[in-house]
Amino acid sequence: MGRIVAIGGGELDTTHAINHYIISMAGKQRPTLLFLGTASHDAEGYIAAVHSEFEGLGCAVTELCLAASACSEDEIGQKLRQADIIYVGGGDTAFMMETWKKYGVDQKLRTIYREDRAVLSGLSAGAMCWFRCSHSDSSIFWNGDTVGYGWVNDLLDLHPYAFCPHYDERAESFDAMIREKPFPGLALEENVAFVEQNGQVSFLASVNSAKAYWIRCVDGKLEKQEQPVLVI
Repeated sequence: MGRIVAIGGGELDTTHAINHYIISMAGKQRPTLLFLGTASHDAEGYIAAVHSEFEGLGCAVTELCLAASACSEDEIGQKLRQADIIYVGGGDTAFMMETWKKYGVDQKLRTIYREDRAVLSGLSAGAMCWFRCSHSDSSIFWNGDTVGYGWVNDLLDLHPYAFCPHYDERAESFDAMIREKPFPGLALEENVAFVEQNGQVSFLASVNSAKAYWIRCVDGKLEKQEQPVLVI
């Protein structure tokens, strides 16, 4: 089994303690962090912010830009092989998955997880990707300038849950939509992370108020179980 840190939302500064924990999981003095900013269309400002945050925490940071430019299979394979940590940024989940599948990155990430070759991490869309499906505000659900929500399916499915980030903002929508799914949902508020390591699952937060829930529908009734969260 691999290592995953999936963060329900926030900003790089508000998740600073979680980011530090991600680095500790790599178990190296100066790990190499690879940033996948596909969901934000490789926004230059986002790339610069990731460099600033994680270089400040002692990482060597590089990026794999799949949206902004064409990449060869050799370049993709080399950057993924060299990474001790892979950090996936937020943005448009549906676009991200479409792009990853075009380049075969989805299959490569599954292999990295199975072989436990790197810490897999990310925030918002970068947290959604590790699960079976996710509650998303991807652009395919928008009506003009009006934000809409829907399921992005066929994610990496490393854990068989319907995932919801930003649950403090999306609870009403997710609670209604999870009734459609025959499997459990995992809902994370901002600044709280799902962590898998050594086959064990736990929840960490960088602020005191952040909460995590397992949610499922049983006989038409919603069951919501708040989970213990360690504030770091």
